[in-house]
Amino acid sequence: MDNTNRKTLHITSGAMILAIFALLLILNRQTGAFFEEFFIYLLPIPMVIYAAKFSWKNGLMVFAGMVLFSFIFGTLITIFYAFTSALLGLIFGTFIYQKRDMTQTLFVVMGLSAVFNTVSTVALASVFGYNITEELTMVKSTLAGVLEGTGNEAILDFYTMDFLFQIFIISMVIMGLIQGFIIFKISVLILRRMRIPVQDATPIAEYYPPLWISGIAFIGYFYGTFTLGRTFTSDLVKNIVQTVWVCSFVYLLTFGLIAVSLAVKKYLTRNKLAVMLLCIIAYLFLSQFLSLLGVFYIFTGLHDRLLEPRGQGK
Repeated sequence: MDNTNRKTLHITSGAMILAIFALLLILNRQTGAFFEEFFIYLLPIPMVIYAAKFSWKNGLMVFAGMVLFSFIFGTLITIFYAFTSALLGLIFGTFIYQKRDMTQTLFVVMGLSAVFNTVSTVALASVFGYNITEELTMVKSTLAGVLEGTGNEAILDFYTMDFLFQIFIISMVIMGLIQGFIIFKISVLILRRMRIPVQDATPIAEYYPPLWISGIAFIGYFYGTFTLGRTFTSDLVKNIVQTVWVCSFVYLLTFGLIAVSLAVKKYLTRNKLAVMLLCIIAYLFLSQFLSLLGVFYIFTGLHDRLLEPRGQGK
């Protein structure tokens, strides 16, 4: 294909992708944002397709067009969702175009989705008119009403506002991870149906995370741990610190669980049901320990030792 035809294909494909993106925004606006939560799963896909086919350099103009359309056809909340969805799609599609490992790509997509979901709900709550403190106070009041007269009122002392806020952030992170996983699966399915090459995934046990990302998670986790209970100058700073802490904790916890599963397979049993049950038990009762285990798994070579055949390690 000569340069003229290639450029024409880039332009026409970009126009089609922008039309699909704009149609989703218009449909969302005309329905009063009724399907907004559903569109979150669809908005990244047009950008994924384009970037996977033509690279991020060509995708930048399409990305700029998507941001512009979000200002024209969206509200303040929609603009944020459209921007983050287009950015997620651009990064996701670029990874596929560059033939990156799909396990790494899955982690990146899920991680970005978790960050975007948490930022939109926590850090930008006041901008979007959402009062988290008021909502959590209502939850605590409801819990107090349920426990009233049962003799278990002392449980309320455990459910402090800081504890409820951490639970709230964790739920947002988990929801973001699930969203990222669904977006990844839907996008890969569509790409393969369109016959766009998609790399096979590396088994998760063999995946080794980038050290720079792990270093950021390590710093975020321990900084957040040492600042728990401190008084911050503003609620925004407090929300950001706690959000970073939770995201880092979940990141390290994930690799701690992988370490547990590898250790169980190596030293106890390879039965999948038994491995899953032991991982669930470890998560329920040893979550803080698992985050520390995740640190050792990443930074001390534990990953390589667990992958060695039994009896081979020194």
